[in-house]
Amino acid sequence: MRNKVELLAPAGSPEGIRAAVQSGAGAVYMGFGMFNARRNAQGFSHDEMADAIAYCRARDVKTNITLNILAGDRELEDALEDAKFLYEAGADALIIQDLGLARLIHAHAPDFALHASTQMTIHTLDAAKQARDIGFSRVVLSRECSREEIKLITEQAGVETEVFVHGALCMCYSGQCYLSAVIGQRSGNRGLCAQPCRLPYSVGYPLSLKDLMLAGHVAELSDWGVSSLKIEGRMKRPEYAAIVTKVYSDLLREHRRPTAEERDILRRVFSRDGFTDGYYTGKLGNSMFGTKTDVPMNEVKKLYDEAAHRFAEGKEAPLVPVSLCFTARKDTGAVLSADGVSVVMPVEQAQNRPTTPEMIEKSLRKTGGTPFYIENMRIEVQDGLMIPASVMNGMRRDALDLLLAKRGVAPSRDWLHGSVLPRDDEAAAREGFRGYTAAVRTKAQADALRELGLETVYVPLEVAAQTGLPAILPRVFSDNEQPQIEMLLGEAMSRGTDTVLAGNIGHIPLAKRLGFTVHGDFGLNAYNSKTLSALAEMGVSRQTLSFEARLAQIRDMRGPLETDLIVYGRLPLMIFENCAIRRQHGGKCSCQNGVTYLTDRRKERFPLLNEFGCRNTLLNSRPLCLREDFARLGIQTARLQFTIESPEECARIARAFLSGAPLDGEFTNGLYKRGVE
Repeated sequence: MRNKVELLAPAGSPEGIRAAVQSGAGAVYMGFGMFNARRNAQGFSHDEMADAIAYCRARDVKTNITLNILAGDRELEDALEDAKFLYEAGADALIIQDLGLARLIHAHAPDFALHASTQMTIHTLDAAKQARDIGFSRVVLSRECSREEIKLITEQAGVETEVFVHGALCMCYSGQCYLSAVIGQRSGNRGLCAQPCRLPYSVGYPLSLKDLMLAGHVAELSDWGVSSLKIEGRMKRPEYAAIVTKVYSDLLREHRRPTAEERDILRRVFSRDGFTDGYYTGKLGNSMFGTKTDVPMNEVKKLYDEAAHRFAEGKEAPLVPVSLCFTARKDTGAVLSADGVSVVMPVEQAQNRPTTPEMIEKSLRKTGGTPFYIENMRIEVQDGLMIPASVMNGMRRDALDLLLAKRGVAPSRDWLHGSVLPRDDEAAAREGFRGYTAAVRTKAQADALRELGLETVYVPLEVAAQTGLPAILPRVFSDNEQPQIEMLLGEAMSRGTDTVLAGNIGHIPLAKRLGFTVHGDFGLNAYNSKTLSALAEMGVSRQTLSFEARLAQIRDMRGPLETDLIVYGRLPLMIFENCAIRRQHGGKCSCQNGVTYLTDRRKERFPLLNEFGCRNTLLNSRPLCLREDFARLGIQTARLQFTIESPEECARIARAFLSGAPLDGEFTNGLYKRGVE
């Protein structure tokens, strides 16, 4: 039997709910409150959200609500109140990024389905299994996943998978983009990304990707057992959602590829120089890039008008099957039952023409204007009775109205109060500030720091395999590349290291299987104390705190593991699957030929560095330099993050931090004092 895959459509407003549902969505996702990744969308009030959930439930459409940003310690209580409201209102699932918030919600409502947001950067089998093991019932895979990776994870992870099939693509892996935050204080991890990747740079638009379109692949995704196909677009108008949802709903129901006309419809309603399936098919390169295409309104007006008519107030597609049972007897009257609700009316003896079962069926099948269609009908009528058509029509309307109201009632759920989570009371046991760590990119940089007395020096995995120093795992690698990672880890361990720096939740089980001590890197987005506890429970013993947090937030963070804070270096702003260095050099691979720069409109130069697997990291134009009384912040170590500095510069800067001497240069305090929105 073919897998019944859910089509998940966006809804940014109450009107958007109708647009998605009446166009064939099996589920909708919506934002609520201040803890969702489209905070500047129209959104829903409490009453509107409760009504939207009831509207969808009555029509057999699931509701997945986004609470998918990072929350600070002082915000967790409010976020938990939002989750409680949504739970009691009957939402089907929450889409979560923050590990600490997920941990709290799971403790209070263990039966509330939690979906791991794409902001958690899940793109490997180990990451999906780790999400499953900490309580997530579904993972929303990174848009960069190939067809082979999606198939592997879907078939072997033991957790539902959700795959984006249409809409905007970010140049950076979701959850790992800090560009908007660092240059403009509007954080993607906090729901207010300003999309600087869509702006021009010195070489045109090197960070602007075309929109994703997997319309030609929905049948195979369904065949593999993918649970949900997701359409991006909560910020777009309802007509957009209606048009795109209708196309994908037809493709999914009919298990086929799109026609030329359907492809043209998708192009006209919105595209960026067309579409791409490059990540899915593995065909990366220049063909994936594009900017918004402006289509004249006269080309799309008819599409918009047709879509708006389909979801206008009062319009109803036949979505829900119903079984009707009608009996009429002189002693009991006429009784119409519809899936558990009943309407009773008196009957009278026929004076002329008695009512027949055929006449009754004709009246009862008129379900237009309701979300119901008749699946089964049973009619028993005693001979010689008269039931006017107006009475039968009224009974049908009343019964279906009662059934619709009944279906919309929220289920009875108990939110557990006073839940005590393990390990949260261990925070006070941490010792005070001990000193400095460093992360480098080359063996020469590590050698220059060797005799300075730093607490730990982390090196890239390839360098660790040569030196035996603690290894930095590549923030992104695929399941196909994992055997090489494991080989290098084996070599590093044989050289004497037993420690890795992990930047993804998928790294943690891998490192533990191989016997390594796990330190968590910034990519894990540790933004509150509950996340520290969650990471400790996974096996992390030291965690780098988010550099998007203010100093006051960092002082608030208390968890049962050691904490590290990046205090010097060019902060990593983005990580790309699509090699931007290659594009800068005319399509030739120049990843090993020094530093490439990306220059913005203000003439700021952002270094581009090669990463494992021909990926890139974009660094900030200026290095961070934070000089504080670190003991007062409650951290155990402070990290110097060296990237393009020479070995001599690394040593000079490290000595200045160790001795308290001043540093000359043009620096930034990052986000520690100004924070992010």
